[in-house]
Amino acid sequence: MRAAVDSAVALGPGFLRGEVDPDTMANAMVAAVRDYVERDKAAGGDGRPTDAQARHLYPALEELMTCGSGYLAGRCDADCVARTMTEMVHEFAAS
Repeated sequence: MRAAVDSAVALGPGFLRGEVDPDTMANAMVAAVRDYVERDKAAGGDGRPTDAQARHLYPALEELMTCGSGYLAGRCDADCVARTMTEMVHEFAAS
């Protein structure tokens, strides 16, 4: 689960500096969650958190999917993605 969050957060600083476009960022957010779900299912899981760290990270996965898919569906804008990624980078990039 942490790897999924990290893969999206890794693009965050570049996105926030304008080096990564919003479509690429949103697609990376959604792909990170989908990749996690596929790997978890392949390992016999159901995608739900099973320990304390996973329970901490699960809301971040939900936010990545909600924000990324919302942007791609035209329900929010690049500023919304930037707010989400600012929070994600702040919380996860240095930890």
